[in-house]
Amino acid sequence: MTAVLHLGVARATMRAPVAPALLRGVHATAAAPAQGPRAPRARMPMPAAPAPERPKPASPAYFTTEPSYIDTLHMLDKLTREVKRELELACVLPLNSRPPPLPQGPTNIWLSREALRSKLGTTLRASQHRSVISRLTLLLRYRALVLEHFAHDAEVGAWGGRSTAAQKQLAQQVEAVFAEFFSPHGKAQDEAAAQRAAEGSPARGMIDEQGRAYARGRRKESSARVWLVKTKEPDAVGSILVNNAPISQYFTRTDHREAVTWPLKLAGVLGVYNVFALVRGGGNSGQAGAIAHALANALVAALGNEQGEGAAEVQQRVKHLLSKDGVLKRDPRMVERKKPGLAKARKAFTWVKR
Repeated sequence: MTAVLHLGVARATMRAPVAPALLRGVHATAAAPAQGPRAPRARMPMPAAPAPERPKPASPAYFTTEPSYIDTLHMLDKLTREVKRELELACVLPLNSRPPPLPQGPTNIWLSREALRSKLGTTLRASQHRSVISRLTLLLRYRALVLEHFAHDAEVGAWGGRSTAAQKQLAQQVEAVFAEFFSPHGKAQDEAAAQRAAEGSPARGMIDEQGRAYARGRRKESSARVWLVKTKEPDAVGSILVNNAPISQYFTRTDHREAVTWPLKLAGVLGVYNVFALVRGGGNSGQAGAIAHALANALVAALGNEQGEGAAEVQQRVKHLLSKDGVLKRDPRMVERKKPGLAKARKAFTWVKR
């Protein structure tokens, strides 16, 4: 009986939970470190000073292998687009038109490949040199129009024949580019051409030894020479002689006579000048167009020779009107040649099976 009681007490003791306080004391006693000096606490490292910022490249082409070459191409493309846009806004060129023809003269006026390579400071392949020259040649097509319409004093604006400040600055940029990329031979050729233009040429109109305005004109297969002499009397009406015959006798059709006198009517000086014209080649339509072309250029030269206050402004206004109408330039249209196997240039014979 006593043994049974002891066994029950033992089992009850085993099943009874241990007090939490006793367990905490046991664990604390077991985990307590040995008493001694405390180790110094490690300090957090100080943040490092920020690295200096890298300077921003002047151009996105900095990250390419040839930044100077890429920048030159972008500069020429941008300048050409701006020039074309300003010419279209000034109604000098129609919208979305093709570039004007290249001016007559030598073509080897640009820097050589070696000179351009040393200028850009980079290796330059032959294809890259051709790319730069092609863009310069395209810009050269617009140069004459830029100098004619944008290189004047910034007062009146494009419609009055003078340029605005932005257009004048654009003309200066174009001239700076050509001065930078012209070869020594090209600069000499350009200066000689500018001197000839200042002195006047028969194609653009000039004043001859006798004080008459003289110009040459062409249309199709016809060529004409025209002299202008201002009437001496204020009330006198100038006459028009074509090959020593009155215009009414030489050109029997009204549209031909209207084509000849159109530059005078457009400038408002019909009857102010005596006109003497010598024309040859082609038909009546071609001869009338050639006389009108020569007459317009001779009229600009005659107005440029006038003296007095406001004469230069009148000449610029008339020149702008004539240029806008297109009579100062030769009409390049020609009769297309006949093709072998065709009836005419494009007309074909009627097809038959046999």
